[in-house]
Amino acid sequence: MRLHFNSQRLRLARSRRKMASQELARLANISPVTLSRLENNTNQPEAETLDALSKALNYPTDFFFGSDLDEVDKEDASFRSLKAMTAKERNGALAAASLAFLVSDKIDEKFGLPDVDVPNLSCENTPESAAETLRAYWGLGDRPIGNMIDLLEAKGVRVYSLTEETVRVDAFSCWRSGIPFVFLNTLKSAEHSRFDAAHELGHLCMHQHGGSNHKSAEPEANAFAANFLMPPSDVKGRITRLYSLSEIQRYKKRWGVSLAALTYHLSTLG
Repeated sequence: MRLHFNSQRLRLARSRRKMASQELARLANISPVTLSRLENNTNQPEAETLDALSKALNYPTDFFFGSDLDEVDKEDASFRSLKAMTAKERNGALAAASLAFLVSDKIDEKFGLPDVDVPNLSCENTPESAAETLRAYWGLGDRPIGNMIDLLEAKGVRVYSLTEETVRVDAFSCWRSGIPFVFLNTLKSAEHSRFDAAHELGHLCMHQHGGSNHKSAEPEANAFAANFLMPPSDVKGRITRLYSLSEIQRYKKRWGVSLAALTYHLSTLG
Protein backbone atom coordinates (compact mmCIF):
# COMPACT_ATOMS: atom_id res chain seq x y z
CA MET A 1 0.00 0.00 0.00
CA ARG A 2 1.47 3.31 -1.12
CA LEU A 3 1.77 6.19 1.32
CA HIS A 4 0.18 9.55 0.67
CA PHE A 5 2.12 12.28 -1.07
CA ASN A 6 4.31 14.09 1.45
CA SER A 7 4.41 17.85 0.96
CA GLN A 8 7.29 18.25 3.41
CA ARG A 9 9.53 16.11 1.22
CA LEU A 10 8.70 18.23 -1.80
CA ARG A 11 9.69 21.36 0.09
CA LEU A 12 12.91 19.76 1.34
CA ALA A 13 13.83 18.58 -2.17
CA ARG A 14 13.32 22.10 -3.52
CA SER A 15 15.42 23.55 -0.69
CA ARG A 16 18.18 21.04 -1.35
CA ARG A 17 18.27 22.09 -5.00
CA LYS A 18 18.36 25.74 -3.85
CA MET A 19 15.38 26.56 -6.05
CA ALA A 20 12.90 29.34 -5.53
CA SER A 21 9.28 28.23 -5.83
CA GLN A 22 8.80 30.20 -9.03
CA GLU A 23 11.82 28.53 -10.61
CA LEU A 24 10.54 25.05 -9.78
CA ALA A 25 7.06 25.90 -11.03
CA ARG A 26 8.54 27.09 -14.33
CA LEU A 27 10.73 24.00 -14.76
CA ALA A 28 7.82 21.67 -13.96
CA ASN A 29 5.48 23.69 -16.20
CA ILE A 30 2.93 24.24 -13.46
CA SER A 31 1.56 27.42 -11.94
CA PRO A 32 3.11 28.89 -8.76
CA VAL A 33 -0.32 28.58 -7.15
CA THR A 34 -0.40 24.84 -7.87
CA LEU A 35 3.06 24.39 -6.39
CA SER A 36 2.11 26.40 -3.30
CA ARG A 37 -0.93 24.21 -2.73
CA LEU A 38 1.18 21.08 -3.07
CA GLU A 39 3.81 22.31 -0.62
CA ASN A 40 1.11 23.38 1.84
CA ASN A 41 -0.58 19.98 1.57
CA THR A 42 -3.76 21.54 0.23
CA ASN A 43 -3.77 19.47 -2.98
CA GLN A 44 -2.48 16.07 -4.06
CA PRO A 45 -0.51 16.04 -7.33
CA GLU A 46 -1.74 14.37 -10.50
CA ALA A 47 0.59 11.68 -11.87
CA GLU A 48 1.71 13.97 -14.69
CA THR A 49 2.49 16.81 -12.27
CA LEU A 50 4.40 14.50 -9.94
CA ASP A 51 6.48 13.20 -12.82
CA ALA A 52 7.30 16.77 -13.90
CA LEU A 53 8.35 17.74 -10.38
CA SER A 54 10.45 14.60 -10.07
CA LYS A 55 12.32 15.40 -13.28
CA ALA A 56 12.77 19.08 -12.42
CA LEU A 57 14.22 18.24 -8.99
CA ASN A 58 16.05 15.09 -10.12
CA TYR A 59 14.50 13.05 -7.31
CA PRO A 60 12.74 9.69 -7.79
CA THR A 61 8.98 9.91 -7.46
CA ASP A 62 9.02 7.39 -4.60
CA PHE A 63 10.95 9.90 -2.50
CA PHE A 64 7.83 12.06 -2.20
CA PHE A 65 5.78 9.26 -0.60
CA GLY A 66 7.78 8.58 2.55
CA SER A 67 7.13 9.69 6.10
CA ASP A 68 8.21 13.09 7.43
CA LEU A 69 11.95 13.66 7.75
CA ASP A 70 13.59 15.23 10.78
CA GLU A 71 14.61 18.82 10.16
CA VAL A 72 17.34 20.92 11.75
CA ASP A 73 16.39 24.35 12.97
CA LYS A 74 18.94 26.95 11.92
CA GLU A 75 19.26 27.94 15.59
CA ASP A 76 20.44 24.42 16.43
CA ALA A 77 23.05 24.20 13.66
CA SER A 78 26.50 25.62 14.33
CA PHE A 79 27.10 27.33 10.99
CA ARG A 80 30.50 29.00 10.95
CA SER A 81 29.60 31.82 8.55
CA LEU A 82 25.85 32.28 8.82
CA LYS A 83 25.97 35.98 7.92
CA ALA A 84 27.88 35.29 4.70
CA MET A 85 25.38 32.71 3.44
CA THR A 86 22.26 33.38 1.44
CA ALA A 87 18.97 31.92 2.66
CA LYS A 88 19.05 29.46 -0.25
CA GLU A 89 22.51 28.23 0.72
CA ARG A 90 21.58 27.87 4.39
CA ASN A 91 18.30 26.08 3.66
CA GLY A 92 20.01 23.84 1.11
CA ALA A 93 22.59 22.76 3.68
CA LEU A 94 19.91 22.15 6.32
CA ALA A 95 17.92 20.07 3.82
CA ALA A 96 21.06 17.99 3.25
CA ALA A 97 21.04 17.20 6.97
CA SER A 98 17.47 15.88 6.74
CA LEU A 99 18.51 13.57 3.92
CA ALA A 100 21.59 12.49 5.87
CA PHE A 101 19.36 11.54 8.82
CA LEU A 102 17.36 9.33 6.46
CA VAL A 103 20.52 7.62 5.19
CA SER A 104 21.94 7.34 8.70
CA ASP A 105 18.82 5.59 9.98
CA LYS A 106 19.08 3.03 7.18
CA ILE A 107 22.76 2.42 7.95
CA ASP A 108 22.04 2.06 11.67
CA GLU A 109 19.40 -0.58 10.88
CA LYS A 110 21.83 -2.75 8.93
CA PHE A 111 25.24 -2.20 10.50
CA GLY A 112 26.72 -1.98 13.97
CA LEU A 113 28.25 1.48 14.27
CA PRO A 114 30.51 2.63 17.13
CA ASP A 115 28.79 3.89 20.25
CA VAL A 116 28.83 7.64 20.82
CA ASP A 117 31.79 8.63 22.98
CA VAL A 118 31.72 12.44 22.85
CA PRO A 119 31.76 13.89 26.37
CA ASN A 120 30.06 17.07 27.49
CA LEU A 121 32.87 19.54 28.18
CA SER A 122 30.76 22.63 28.73
CA CYS A 123 32.03 22.77 32.32
CA GLU A 124 35.62 23.37 31.16
CA ASN A 125 36.88 26.88 31.90
CA THR A 126 38.51 27.45 28.51
CA PRO A 127 38.50 25.91 25.01
CA GLU A 128 42.19 25.13 25.53
CA SER A 129 41.45 23.05 28.63
CA ALA A 130 38.53 21.38 26.84
CA ALA A 131 40.84 20.29 24.00
CA GLU A 132 43.41 18.98 26.49
CA THR A 133 40.73 17.13 28.47
CA LEU A 134 39.31 15.47 25.36
CA ARG A 135 42.74 14.38 24.18
CA ALA A 136 43.37 12.81 27.58
CA TYR A 137 39.91 11.22 27.64
CA TRP A 138 40.46 9.65 24.23
CA GLY A 139 44.03 8.63 25.08
CA LEU A 140 45.62 10.65 22.28
CA GLY A 141 48.51 12.11 24.24
CA ASP A 142 50.09 14.98 22.36
CA ARG A 143 50.77 13.15 19.10
CA PRO A 144 49.40 14.47 15.77
CA ILE A 145 46.04 13.12 14.61
CA GLY A 146 46.45 11.11 11.43
CA ASN A 147 42.90 11.21 10.08
CA MET A 148 40.35 13.50 11.68
CA ILE A 149 37.34 11.88 9.96
CA ASP A 150 38.39 8.38 11.03
CA LEU A 151 38.78 9.59 14.61
CA LEU A 152 35.33 11.21 14.69
CA GLU A 153 33.62 8.17 13.20
CA ALA A 154 35.40 5.85 15.63
CA LYS A 155 33.88 7.91 18.46
CA GLY A 156 30.35 7.59 17.08
CA VAL A 157 30.14 10.91 15.22
CA ARG A 158 28.25 10.65 11.91
CA VAL A 159 30.21 12.61 9.30
CA TYR A 160 28.59 13.56 6.01
CA SER A 161 29.61 15.56 2.95
CA LEU A 162 27.64 18.63 1.93
CA THR A 163 28.97 18.82 -1.66
CA GLU A 164 28.05 22.49 -1.80
CA GLU A 165 29.24 24.52 -4.78
CA THR A 166 29.99 27.62 -2.73
CA VAL A 167 32.82 28.63 -0.42
CA ARG A 168 30.37 30.51 1.81
CA VAL A 169 29.20 27.25 3.42
CA ASP A 170 31.97 25.90 5.64
CA ALA A 171 30.55 23.22 7.87
CA PHE A 172 28.05 22.71 10.65
CA SER A 173 27.19 20.21 13.34
CA CYS A 174 24.21 19.24 15.47
CA TRP A 175 22.89 16.64 17.88
CA ARG A 176 19.94 14.43 16.96
CA SER A 177 18.47 12.04 19.52
CA GLY A 178 21.80 11.73 21.29
CA ILE A 179 23.77 11.20 18.07
CA PRO A 180 26.31 13.84 16.96
CA PHE A 181 26.45 14.82 13.28
CA VAL A 182 29.08 16.81 11.39
CA PHE A 183 28.58 18.11 7.85
CA LEU A 184 31.64 19.20 5.85
CA ASN A 185 31.80 21.08 2.56
CA THR A 186 33.87 18.97 0.16
CA LEU A 187 34.69 22.05 -1.93
CA LYS A 188 37.22 23.09 0.72
CA SER A 189 40.86 21.99 0.85
CA ALA A 190 41.87 18.99 2.95
CA GLU A 191 43.55 21.26 5.51
CA HIS A 192 40.47 23.47 5.72
CA SER A 193 38.12 20.49 6.13
CA ARG A 194 40.39 19.01 8.79
CA PHE A 195 40.23 22.22 10.81
CA ASP A 196 36.47 22.46 10.19
CA ALA A 197 36.02 18.95 11.57
CA ALA A 198 37.93 19.84 14.74
CA HIS A 199 36.00 23.12 14.99
CA GLU A 200 32.68 21.27 14.86
CA LEU A 201 33.95 18.74 17.40
CA GLY A 202 34.49 21.71 19.68
CA HIS A 203 30.87 22.75 19.25
CA LEU A 204 29.65 19.21 19.91
CA CYS A 205 31.65 18.97 23.15
CA MET A 206 31.37 22.49 24.53
CA HIS A 207 27.98 23.63 23.23
CA GLN A 208 25.79 20.55 23.49
CA HIS A 209 22.78 22.39 24.87
CA GLY A 210 22.22 25.09 22.27
CA GLY A 211 25.18 27.17 23.33
CA SER A 212 26.63 27.57 19.84
CA ASN A 213 24.67 30.74 19.09
CA HIS A 214 26.32 33.10 21.58
CA LYS A 215 28.95 35.53 20.30
CA SER A 216 31.90 33.72 21.81
CA ALA A 217 30.94 30.27 20.43
CA GLU A 218 32.85 30.59 17.16
CA PRO A 219 36.10 31.91 18.71
CA GLU A 220 35.81 29.16 21.33
CA ALA A 221 35.42 26.46 18.67
CA ASN A 222 38.38 27.90 16.74
CA ALA A 223 40.56 27.89 19.85
CA PHE A 224 39.47 24.34 20.63
CA ALA A 225 40.32 23.18 17.09
CA ALA A 226 43.76 24.79 17.14
CA ASN A 227 44.69 23.26 20.49
CA PHE A 228 43.18 19.88 19.65
CA LEU A 229 45.05 19.60 16.34
CA MET A 230 48.24 21.32 17.56
CA PRO A 231 48.75 20.47 21.27
CA PRO A 232 50.76 23.29 22.89
CA SER A 233 53.16 20.81 24.53
CA ASP A 234 54.03 19.27 21.15
CA VAL A 235 54.32 22.64 19.41
CA LYS A 236 56.51 24.22 22.09
CA GLY A 237 58.65 21.10 22.31
CA ARG A 238 59.45 21.27 18.60
CA ILE A 239 59.45 24.97 17.79
CA THR A 240 61.53 27.27 19.94
CA ARG A 241 62.44 29.91 17.39
CA LEU A 242 61.65 30.51 13.72
CA TYR A 243 63.81 32.28 11.18
CA SER A 244 61.83 31.93 7.94
CA LEU A 245 58.43 31.23 6.45
CA SER A 246 59.77 28.02 4.92
CA GLU A 247 60.33 26.66 8.42
CA ILE A 248 56.66 27.18 9.30
CA GLN A 249 55.78 25.55 5.97
CA ARG A 250 57.79 22.50 6.99
CA TYR A 251 56.33 22.30 10.48
CA LYS A 252 52.70 22.65 9.38
CA LYS A 253 52.87 19.26 7.67
CA ARG A 254 53.30 17.60 11.04
CA TRP A 255 49.89 18.73 12.25
CA GLY A 256 48.13 18.80 8.88
CA VAL A 257 46.99 22.41 9.17
CA SER A 258 47.24 25.46 6.98
CA LEU A 259 50.08 27.94 7.13
CA ALA A 260 47.70 30.59 8.45
CA ALA A 261 46.34 28.29 11.18
CA LEU A 262 49.80 27.36 12.44
CA THR A 263 51.09 30.95 12.29
CA TYR A 264 48.12 32.22 14.28
CA HIS A 265 48.46 29.40 16.80
CA LEU A 266 52.16 30.18 17.26
CA SER A 267 51.21 33.78 17.92
CA THR A 268 48.67 32.83 20.60
CA LEU A 269 51.28 30.59 22.24
CA GLY A 270 53.73 33.51 22.36
